[in-house]
Amino acid sequence: MKKLIAILITVGIAVLIYTYKNEIFEYVVLNYIYKEEFTVGNSNEYKLNYNYNFVKQTDNYKPQNKNDILNIIFSGLNNGWDEFSYFCTVDYAECIEDSKNITNDQTTVSYMNNFIHPYNSFSSVKISINNLGKVTIKVNKLYSEEEINIINQKVDEIYNSIITPNMNETDKIKAIHDYIINNAIYDSDKADNLNNENYISKYKSQTAYGPLIEGYGICGGYSDAMAIFLNKMGIPNYKVSSDNHVWNLVYLNGSWLHLDLTWDDPVVNTKENLLLHNFFLITSDELKQKNTGQHIYDTNVFIEAK
Repeated sequence: MKKLIAILITVGIAVLIYTYKNEIFEYVVLNYIYKEEFTVGNSNEYKLNYNYNFVKQTDNYKPQNKNDILNIIFSGLNNGWDEFSYFCTVDYAECIEDSKNITNDQTTVSYMNNFIHPYNSFSSVKISINNLGKVTIKVNKLYSEEEINIINQKVDEIYNSIITPNMNETDKIKAIHDYIINNAIYDSDKADNLNNENYISKYKSQTAYGPLIEGYGICGGYSDAMAIFLNKMGIPNYKVSSDNHVWNLVYLNGSWLHLDLTWDDPVVNTKENLLLHNFFLITSDELKQKNTGQHIYDTNVFIEAK
């Protein structure tokens, strides 16, 4: 009788293990094999505490759908991590394939840079997946620590010299807008060779280092420089991008407004360094009416800019 009971118990345990093998596997992986790796770590000082309609901060590293994967990648980047991981559960059968498709889609991945601090943005991301369902994202940062230190020193210097206590937020943004345009030149040579793999750029004009330190910028540099100041002032913002252009979107006085320093710093045949305010804190309707051809963006991504 005892032997029969023992056999029945053994069979019962075996049946339970087989029935719940996926759940047991996930429990062991998450709580023993990768316990520390799926523990949320500290973010760096450039994490932004804004939630947008397209992506949101999350601490859940077990995605159930594509949107969860987007939020995980956004959160890891927004936290400033150089490497982070998440786990594909058996309940989400398409998780690994969706992860590959998302990270291989350069347009979707590049959108992430629009919603995070420029210092946490990347030049490239690399995905790796092991046979236990662990997905690891490695981040190659766009800005080096040395560049960040130099830019921060310059930003503080500029801010302290042009911003006064009696200014409201609009005044401050205008002062910074005007300073950047008056002290930077559009890097036409760089812009004309963006798709030329053999071109060697003289300036780092695609980042804030160009307009703020070297005096040359293209749209990426202008918008990053403005974003750094906006974040310093605690003004919610992100960058909007079209196929060939990028500019700032700013939340001010209860409305989302467009701010395009590149188009307010036009290149003219006379080589004159003009300062315009045609694209200074304008509504989406006003931007659309200008019909530039370079401000056509995906409103399913940049939802606040509808």
